[in-house]
Amino acid sequence: MSDTAPPPNDRTNDSMQRPVSGSAATPGPDGGSSKSPPFRRAMQTAWPIAVVGCAILVAWYVLAIRGNWPQAQQGMAPHATFWQTVQASMSLDNPWVPPPHQVVQDLWYGLVESASGPHVTWVHVGTTAEEAGLGLLAGTLLGILIATLFVHAPLAEISFMPYVVASQTVPILALAPILINLVGINLKAKVIVTTYLVFFAVAVSAVKGLKSASPLAHELMRSYAANTWQVYWKLRFPAALPYIFTGLKISSTAALVGAMVAELIGSEYGLGALLVAGNTFGRDLLLWSTMLAGSILGLGSYLLLTLVERAVVRARPRLA
Repeated sequence: MSDTAPPPNDRTNDSMQRPVSGSAATPGPDGGSSKSPPFRRAMQTAWPIAVVGCAILVAWYVLAIRGNWPQAQQGMAPHATFWQTVQASMSLDNPWVPPPHQVVQDLWYGLVESASGPHVTWVHVGTTAEEAGLGLLAGTLLGILIATLFVHAPLAEISFMPYVVASQTVPILALAPILINLVGINLKAKVIVTTYLVFFAVAVSAVKGLKSASPLAHELMRSYAANTWQVYWKLRFPAALPYIFTGLKISSTAALVGAMVAELIGSEYGLGALLVAGNTFGRDLLLWSTMLAGSILGLGSYLLLTLVERAVVRARPRLA
């Protein structure tokens, strides 16, 4: 009988050296965890946004200089230098293409102006936000109801889906005056216009989400003798939440567009009314600052929905 030890098993050595799944993160070269800290992850996300933002600002300034050049030359002496003309094009009272700093200044002035001012931007922003928010809520509920009907009644989906799609081919600029003439120039009419633009994306996304639950999960619910209502709330709806939030984030910007389009017709308040005032009185700077206010409002609503999505989807049941 030999006393020689058996050769080591390569698989045993590999399994001993390989880190166990779910264990602590492997230390990185600097002694820390290989998993990126939150600050580093935030920076990795922020720097591409900052680069694109800087590129947009540079392009905006170039466009402003080029667009305002003839207007600036009209007030300059014939022997004015290039840089003098550039400076003049950046400081015109009512430029054709306002540079970014003038747009921000005009928006800030409107936000801090007294409540008795003729163009208090924050009042108009609040009006548009209210109309867009109510329309987004109503459109979301309508979209989910339509999706629920289509999922539980396939014949209804076959019959009505073509008309739901066709409804979105009607230009909102043509439909808004008709609705306002029928309902009147009031909050209800603007919410209806906004709801019209919102419900489609939510409905289509919700239909896809309500059908996305695993067949095995459906079999499990049947084994528990769950009824249709229980299957909907405990399986279908949680599975559809990511899809619904995708439609919501798309519809949040459409809600702002719908509210502003409705405000173009006879409204005294709202960003749409500001656009009409700027166009009527030839205030190009007001037009640009109003568009910037709308963009900030749309970005804010998108980020808010993203945060709500993370909280809601993370807390949903895992059966789906």
